[in-house]
Amino acid sequence: MAGGALILASAWKQWGLQALVMLSFTLQVTLLILAEFRRLMDSGVLRAFVWSAYMLADATAIYVLGHLSVTSRSPEHELMAFWAAFLLLHLGGQDNITAYTIEDNRLWLRHLQTLAVQVAAAAYVLYESPIVGGRSSSLIRPAAILIFVVGLVKYGERVWALRCAGSSSSGGNYRSFDKKSRATARPTPSRRDSEGFLLRAHLLLDVARDFLNGPLPDVAAYSGTLDLSGEEVYEVVEMQLSLMHDVLYTKTEVMHTWYGLCIHTIAPLGAATALALVLVGDQDHDGGHKADVVITYVLLVGAIVLEVTSALRAAFSSWTCALLVKRSFHARGAKARKTWDSLAKGLTWIRRLVHAAEWRRRYWSGSMGQHNLIRLCARSRVSRISKVARWLGLEDQWNTLAYSGPAVPVSKRIKKLVVARVLQSDGVRESSPDHVVNSRGRAALNRRPGLYQGLAWIVQDLELERSIIVWHMATDIYLGWHKEQGGQDDAALAEAVGTLSNYMLFLLAERPHMLPPPASRNAYVDMCYGLTGLEHGPSQDLLRRHGDALNTAPENRFAYTTRLPNSRASLIYDDLLTRGSQLGAKLVGLQEHSILEVIAQVWVEMLCFAGYRCSADSHAKQLSSGGEFLTVAALLVQYIKRHGISEYPMIIG
Repeated sequence: MAGGALILASAWKQWGLQALVMLSFTLQVTLLILAEFRRLMDSGVLRAFVWSAYMLADATAIYVLGHLSVTSRSPEHELMAFWAAFLLLHLGGQDNITAYTIEDNRLWLRHLQTLAVQVAAAAYVLYESPIVGGRSSSLIRPAAILIFVVGLVKYGERVWALRCAGSSSSGGNYRSFDKKSRATARPTPSRRDSEGFLLRAHLLLDVARDFLNGPLPDVAAYSGTLDLSGEEVYEVVEMQLSLMHDVLYTKTEVMHTWYGLCIHTIAPLGAATALALVLVGDQDHDGGHKADVVITYVLLVGAIVLEVTSALRAAFSSWTCALLVKRSFHARGAKARKTWDSLAKGLTWIRRLVHAAEWRRRYWSGSMGQHNLIRLCARSRVSRISKVARWLGLEDQWNTLAYSGPAVPVSKRIKKLVVARVLQSDGVRESSPDHVVNSRGRAALNRRPGLYQGLAWIVQDLELERSIIVWHMATDIYLGWHKEQGGQDDAALAEAVGTLSNYMLFLLAERPHMLPPPASRNAYVDMCYGLTGLEHGPSQDLLRRHGDALNTAPENRFAYTTRLPNSRASLIYDDLLTRGSQLGAKLVGLQEHSILEVIAQVWVEMLCFAGYRCSADSHAKQLSSGGEFLTVAALLVQYIKRHGISEYPMIIG
């Protein structure tokens, strides 16, 4: 054992820094590849890899910089000093991920301090090294200085991007009403393909920015007609989720400025020039260890590939296309306008050609998490792992993880349900209880004469989290009965209703931060205890029969054994069991074809209510993990509520 430890210690002493430098480069490649999938997937495995790479990238670079100040002085390893400049470049990060979470943006001052310290450390390493601070005339000296400057600029760009994303659009300034804020005209795309809608998403991005990142300063409204249907507005909103991910978690907005353009022109040219200098200077340089020479070339070539890839992505992105269109529209003189317009059309044509080969384009995860309360509690009674988790005090966490179903795609039927219901609020006063941001199911029930009055005693005066549980139980009961009756004609609608019900419970169980405060998952946990305590186990048929009995004789109560010592908590889930079963039995008793439509409208109204009142911070946080359907619904409501479907003001920043 002692001999093995000595061998490992000797190997680490000889090759440790080389391995860590290559690890730092590998982490940058990993971030470049995987970070792009964050907006498209809601995957725990992906989050684990990206988070690990994001955290290790900075820690590794900082650790190696601290040790290079000693090792790089060795004549045998003098090339190691050159690596300090590359580590500074690595600390600048990849352009498609500056922040892992929204909190990283708010810590931009900490990154600024780290920038100052690490730049000083890298400068010290280079100054003390023979190839830079010594009297050597090797061309490696200007190459090292060139990479150092590129790394400094890239690191500064990252800190500036964090700073821009870390503050609200309004910052600490009051709105001003000077000449700059007067209303002006705006470009209006004529094409109605995906590129045309994407351009509209860019031109209207201030609406999403205002909703997700704070009120805009120095704005004015331009009242113009936006010739889009409700379904097309929905498509634009989906695209804006991806664009807001760029705003909050990448360097995109900084890159598409004049100084960003300069940086991304200089960086690949600087790396290529450094490689040429090293290739020429290496012929006369004999102080490098062979492994150090190989690693140096890998870092140089890798830096060129990463920077060129980043520059090409930026050049052919929709952000560049939108920028060219705006330049064309606001250009002075017909010749300048024609030039900008030709560039914009050329880039758009290239993007259409590239995307024509794609089978399907996505701008967010396009999925909805699923969680079914009755299925969870029925299975958790017999799960051996649940018993072990209960013994460890982790039963709730295990059940939430183990019994959530896989996420399902947002179906066309669900999209149509949401768009249709939101459009019904176009022109309705926001203060009206029938507006989609206030209703929470009341308006859907009121559309059927006498239906709300017959169910009011069950559904009224419920907090949002308790209302979700009651309607989830009732929906499960009704869908079970509907399936028994062979309702094949409404199979697509029944599937959409079940998906919406399970999605809202998923938010309550796993992402309560996506619900408006003071909603919490306490009622959900209590309900789980209530259902698992039923003598014969929870099932749709059992709950329906209990509901029928309760509707006939309200003095009846469920037979269950509680696991909670708190009797007051028992009364809470006893009440929810009662209401959910009674509501489900009532809906089944109506036995009407249109009841399924009513239930669907209730869930859509509850979805829009929760999404519109959810905090902007929670919506923004979820964009880093693929986005949430709740955010899509909330933004759609924002467009309709503020501006109507036919006329939107254009926000001029």
